[in-house]
Amino acid sequence: MRKIYIAMVILATALTLSGCGGKSKAEFGYNNGEVMLVPGERFDAQAEGMGQTIAYMEAASCYFDGLDKVFSYDGYEVTTYPKDGGDFIQDINITADTIRTAEGIGIGSTLAEVESAYGTDYTVSGKMYEYYKDDTKYMYFFILNDVVQYYGYGMDVK
Repeated sequence: MRKIYIAMVILATALTLSGCGGKSKAEFGYNNGEVMLVPGERFDAQAEGMGQTIAYMEAASCYFDGLDKVFSYDGYEVTTYPKDGGDFIQDINITADTIRTAEGIGIGSTLAEVESAYGTDYTVSGKMYEYYKDDTKYMYFFILNDVVQYYGYGMDVK
């Protein structure tokens, strides 16, 4: 009986500790096959593995001194904000219907499929369904007529 009790305590402790850290950053963001892009992390468009920038735009930042920037790649865009002398990822917007989440969700998926994969604990703003990872980071799906039009990973920045 004592061995069973000890085994249960060890199992309960392991399960508790595995939940303490939440999801690792490797589970939140977009992996382009070479580089893991995560909202809030420093971004370098010239980094190895980023590929060819197809289009580039910049504008004065609404919240920071400097420029917000949008880098377009084949199938996705990265929006950055200026901070501490560098560019940091605010948003990764997936625009290719060939790119899917680890759960198989992407452009063309239905709202029912999104809910089946991610649940119903989302915030809706217009047509945007946002699944918050923590207080500032979230995964979003733009859904029109119950079908995902685009999706991505974002961060509230102010």
